[in-house]
Amino acid sequence: MNRSILAVLSIVVLLSAGCAAPKPKAATADQAIEQSKSVGDVQAQAQYLVGEANAFVNSQKFDEAIVTAKYVLANLDANSQEAKSVLEQATAEIKKMAEQKAGELKNKLESMGN
Repeated sequence: MNRSILAVLSIVVLLSAGCAAPKPKAATADQAIEQSKSVGDVQAQAQYLVGEANAFVNSQKFDEAIVTAKYVLANLDANSQEAKSVLEQATAEIKKMAEQKAGELKNKLESMGN
């Protein structure tokens, strides 16, 4: 019975590892942009950078995602729907975080007044 439980747990771990969001290969947008220059033609560079931008979003590095997506749109593919989507998503996440922090600050200020 213990082997059955161990086997099930192993499968769950393997499946969850496969479903995990990819992490960016680069630490920053600038590094990703520099790395993209060695992946081939403009289309391949754009695809690589959109992947990195998505990985930055998944890692909650929203500023890096925005810089990367803007680079794609300005320099590689002005019509990239994927880059536009990343840009919208990262911007929305930053806005949501800012609103949350503003609400927390407001609550703290109100509690200090009481």
